[in-house]
Amino acid sequence: MPAETARLLTTLLSLAEDTGSLSDELHFAGWDTAERAPLDHGAANVLRALVLPKAARVLEVGAGFGGLTRYLGEVAATVDAVEADPVRAAAVRFRTRGLATVKVHDKLVPGAYDLVVVQQPYATRNLLYWVRERLSPTGALVVLTASRGVARTLAAAGLEVRRELLCSPGHEVARAVRGAQIDTELPRLSAAIAGGPSNGLALLCGPGAAALWPPYRLATYFNTAERAAFACTRADVVRTGEGAEVRRVPLVPSPPVGGISVGPCADKVYDAPTMVEVLLDEPERVAELLTGWRDLVRAEASRGVEALWDLVPHNVLVDGARLRPIDLEWRNAGAGVSEVVERGVLVLADKLADAGWSAAADGGSMRDLAGWLGVLIGLHPSFVDSAMEREVAFSTIASSGTVHGTAEVREAIAEIWRKRLARTVHEYRSTKVGAGVATNEDEVAKR
Repeated sequence: MPAETARLLTTLLSLAEDTGSLSDELHFAGWDTAERAPLDHGAANVLRALVLPKAARVLEVGAGFGGLTRYLGEVAATVDAVEADPVRAAAVRFRTRGLATVKVHDKLVPGAYDLVVVQQPYATRNLLYWVRERLSPTGALVVLTASRGVARTLAAAGLEVRRELLCSPGHEVARAVRGAQIDTELPRLSAAIAGGPSNGLALLCGPGAAALWPPYRLATYFNTAERAAFACTRADVVRTGEGAEVRRVPLVPSPPVGGISVGPCADKVYDAPTMVEVLLDEPERVAELLTGWRDLVRAEASRGVEALWDLVPHNVLVDGARLRPIDLEWRNAGAGVSEVVERGVLVLADKLADAGWSAAADGGSMRDLAGWLGVLIGLHPSFVDSAMEREVAFSTIASSGTVHGTAEVREAIAEIWRKRLARTVHEYRSTKVGAGVATNEDEVAKR
């Protein structure tokens, strides 16, 4: 990292009023990838995914800019953070100010630890041997790396890798942390939550390693990107007596913002495609599936389901003759059946346009496609504008966490939607097509 970027990050941390691990102020402060990663809501996701020991005494080697340190200081009894670079050490002190649990050092300090976290550049044989001698009888070591070659260094230091976890896209800001078993047990789900290659590893060692990752857990994934903290969630994929479930909860339980909130939900895992996937392969089923989905929304509403806002086609699995809703985390207090149906058609048109859907009219725009899909279930094509306005209002709150002072954000999101509605479907191709377990990161809630 260039020295000027390190100094800028340190300055940002020194000026921030909120330096918490889920600080919106910091999350949206970075300009490019190098600046954003250390400040991201997800900077500590790799550790959030683990079951950290209660009242733990923690050593972190290579504290960087304090993203992990801050989270550890919020959940552990004591944290000794080691960072030799003076600029970064200053950044860690700014990030953890107000936490009496954290001490920042420029070199290793003697002690006994329940948990040690080591970043790859520091995982030398001598350092790992030193760590091994200082683990408590139930202690654990977590090595964060991009290379499996570190396992050989661990073995040379007398440390066995008890569990290898894959981090997507990497351990620095992990969207998903998963064990290798999910790739064979639930390949469709695994591919969906990973969203691409896994370029990071969390290697768990030591006598307490097994407790960090319960044997019934297959993966943990997060929605922390492009969301305000009140809307950030985690989802655990766990084995059950009947197969597997996805259990999703907010990272920080929060009151609604402008009627918008997220809540817990749990779904049984089915090996079935989403409506979007089916329509891409079988476009002739569009009227059948749209009508079935609309009827599903009405049925769920009659049952008093609170999370209707998320009951959109990319959150519906086509399991034979059954339509099964999944991932219903978003709530919108101001939305009923008609608003949800209009939203679902709008977002479906956006996803089909992304894929250059073969059934779309030649030369037609996404707006034309949305209007035509709506007509199939009784909507007037004019619904598109009101649905877009509601989606813009929702995305503004979801990405800002407030209803105040958001005019600039709202206009930026509205402009994104206007451009997307105007694009010609068959001239647009994208590799980003919702599949498997749908997520809400595609909702154009961008800043």
